[in-house]
Amino acid sequence: IGILILYNLVYRCSKKFIWSIKAIMDRIEDILKTIYLFSKFNEKELSLLAAKIKKVDLNIHGVLFNEGSAATSMYVVKYGTLKVTTNSKEGDDVKLTTVAAGQHLGEFPFLDGEKRSANVEAIEKTELLELSYKDLSEILSANKDMELKFYKELGFFLVKRLRVLTTDITQARDIKKRYM
Repeated sequence: IGILILYNLVYRCSKKFIWSIKAIMDRIEDILKTIYLFSKFNEKELSLLAAKIKKVDLNIHGVLFNEGSAATSMYVVKYGTLKVTTNSKEGDDVKLTTVAAGQHLGEFPFLDGEKRSANVEAIEKTELLELSYKDLSEILSANKDMELKFYKELGFFLVKRLRVLTTDITQARDIKKRYM
């Protein structure tokens, strides 16, 4: 009987713990905080963004957007996986990357106003958080401290990406010199 009571107690506590973790990760503010663009925002600032978030559900093979389409929002993957492809000149799909839970996509057209540069399709059931550029722009314009944090983090990210690309190009040139 003692073992049965202990088992029951452990089972109930672990179930409560699992539900507590799920509740934390269901909070949009906690998900946004993991994205570099919003990582320096305080709770009040995150709540301003969270209030504007819309949920988007995609089934397997559901298309989020296509290359060349108008861009009006950025997305955070709450759960699931997306594949990002582009079309070659010959019309073939070229896989660029996959985007999984906790990652984001679609923020660059917010900056340059360009159309989508890739196709994005769910490779499993996926739930996304959508933040429209209009809402993001209005929030940042009305909150200069948030705007500064946002663009500063974006700048850091772009510098890191540029450094990686510089290294990749240098390595590719070295390889080409060796084999040409």
